Amino acid sequence: MTSIIESSPSRQRTATGPTVFRVQDTTADDSVLGKVHLLLRVFSPTLTRVGLTELSRRSGIPKATTYRLASQLVDLGYLSKTGKEYQLGWKIFEMGQLVTGPARLSAVARPTLIDLRSASNALIVHLAIARGNECVYLERIVGRREVPFLLTPSMPILSSASGRVLMAYRDSRRQAVTELVGREKAETALAQLETIRSRRWASDNGELVPGLKTYAVPIALVDRQRVPAVISVTVPADRKDDQTILHALWSASADVGRSLDRR
Repeated sequence: MTSIIESSPSRQRTATGPTVFRVQDTTADDSVLGKVHLLLRVFSPTLTRVGLTELSRRSGIPKATTYRLASQLVDLGYLSKTGKEYQLGWKIFEMGQLVTGPARLSAVARPTLIDLRSASNALIVHLAIARGNECVYLERIVGRREVPFLLTPSMPILSSASGRVLMAYRDSRRQAVTELVGREKAETALAQLETIRSRRWASDNGELVPGLKTYAVPIALVDRQRVPAVISVTVPADRKDDQTILHALWSASADVGRSLDRR
């Protein structure tokens, strides 16, 4: 399916690493908390350590202010410093474990995701949830082969197969889609979402990374209407066993759904 109309995230390729998809953040304001938010958002799966100059450049915050705020964050444990480089501190990890919903969902789903990656021979298996108009990736299971791309922890909800599944099951999707794509394109987008909802899967074929395709399915609870999360697999685009992949995904999502219902 052609992607629902949405501005694509920017692509960056590091000199020695895979393609990284970054989403520009427009949610922070000019307050102290807003600046702290921008500093913390600089860190990503492929940028775990960064020096002061680069931290200032990427966050858009003046270097003197960056130094002052980063030093305070180190003192509080939200950042740590090794030599001249900063990285996320243990306080971030500790607080993340207290987010009960995502932590519980990840704990329940992780064994099934590991089995799914092995059974489907996928490059990557993701577990994702919706947070407002973002698709947030809670789990990322990879094998030993080199992965040609990485996703940032969140992306605009209509820019990926997982996000489109999440939007398809949202009760307020008409208003949300209209706000995201505009009135002229909303009906087309909503029709695509209805197709996704009726067949219970979405895909992208080379939209994010040429040569790769992704399939995503909902994790439904007993009533089949509430969808707390989505599972997706990414495979080479030349794979011809699409139905086998989908059946493996549906089986995995049903397994996670049953486990969630029992708890």
